[in-house]
Amino acid sequence: MLSTSKGREELLNQQPRTTQTTGVLTTTMKREKEESEKKVFPDQIPSLTNAGMRRSRHNNALQVQDDWPIRKALTLSDVDITHPFLTLPRQPVETYILVHLTQLERDHLLNREQVAINAQDDDTGDLYVMKLKWRGSYYNLIGKWGRIVRSKGLDVGKEIKIRWFNGCLHFSVPQQQVLAIPPLQIIPAPVPHHDQWPIRKVLTLSDVDTNHPFLPLARRSVEDHILVHWTPQQREHLRNEEQVNLNARDVDTGDIYVMKLRWRGNYYNLIGKWGKIIRSKGLGVGKEIKIRWANGCLHFSVPYEQTVVPTTIPVIHHHHQEEWPIKKALTSSDVDTNHPFLTLPGKSIEDHILLYWASQAREQLRNELQINVNARDYDTGDLFLMKLKCRGSYYNLIGKWGQIIRGKGLQVGQEIRVRWDNGYLVFSVPQ
Repeated sequence: MLSTSKGREELLNQQPRTTQTTGVLTTTMKREKEESEKKVFPDQIPSLTNAGMRRSRHNNALQVQDDWPIRKALTLSDVDITHPFLTLPRQPVETYILVHLTQLERDHLLNREQVAINAQDDDTGDLYVMKLKWRGSYYNLIGKWGRIVRSKGLDVGKEIKIRWFNGCLHFSVPQQQVLAIPPLQIIPAPVPHHDQWPIRKVLTLSDVDTNHPFLPLARRSVEDHILVHWTPQQREHLRNEEQVNLNARDVDTGDIYVMKLRWRGNYYNLIGKWGKIIRSKGLGVGKEIKIRWANGCLHFSVPYEQTVVPTTIPVIHHHHQEEWPIKKALTSSDVDTNHPFLTLPGKSIEDHILLYWASQAREQLRNELQINVNARDYDTGDLFLMKLKCRGSYYNLIGKWGQIIRGKGLQVGQEIRVRWDNGYLVFSVPQ
């Protein structure tokens, strides 16, 4: 009994000491942890250093790194440091960038044709103050673009990705990207086979107009498949003089012509003997012309056996509701009541509107660059006297367009459908 009691007393005497020791250890561990945390975190607070700010912005960008609505393969003009600018198509810029700008900024862009924006290179975190310049049917990003081309070593074929995030234009051209080289960028020693035609185009009304003979070619196609074979001096001459002589060969007949290639912004015109070629080959709407560059000469072909694509003229008075050859998602510029106009692509207008006009009406539009048209709202039956204005590679519908925007409550993203029917330009925006 005595030994048992003595053991209990010893046990009871030991418990407080253990609890006290445990409490001291716990307090000590907490203090060490707090001191450890104090030592670690100040160096990691993003707001204390520029590098931290950069990492913070970069981490925010990573949250939406897969969301790149604008992508473009760089062309020769995009990486030309003598005239540094990045060309971006109009609709993506208006849909994914301008929609985030204030109304004041958009008005400034339309009136002054340019606006200052902040831009960030998501690959490096570098920030730039650049300018977005409106060029009609496209936009240019200028300012520090030449510096970006040099510092990132940008080249033809690399893909640039662009988005708008947190009040800033973000762009990325990953360095690990494999350069996509077009098939004809390396000039082969032998003459290309006749089936190698990188440029193909279905001829429109303006292409076969002998009163104003020129063949417009898409800018990117010309730069990727023709100018890429030229020397830097030749390209520089074209850029400075805006046109250059070249030899052209009709593969179908063997005839050789001295023609001119003229730079017109977002496209190139082939002029000189084009009117003579139209008449001698009997070119008409719907025929396909094929073009390539080989052995220092522009080669073209329009096979005689090709059949002209039949038009829909016989059914002009019998349109059904689903027959809308021109469809477009409205952009911010299309619904701007301060500068009201609807932009429509040139080829669509020529193929589906002007095709039905008398030659006198087309000639008036060509000479005066605008013409009155009767327009009808298919949804309401309202009639309007409007104007169709030629702007080169596209057309503007003006006159009562501001009234139509307000009356129908048009918004960005809605689809407008257009056709020509019995002397009227008919449009519809289903609610």
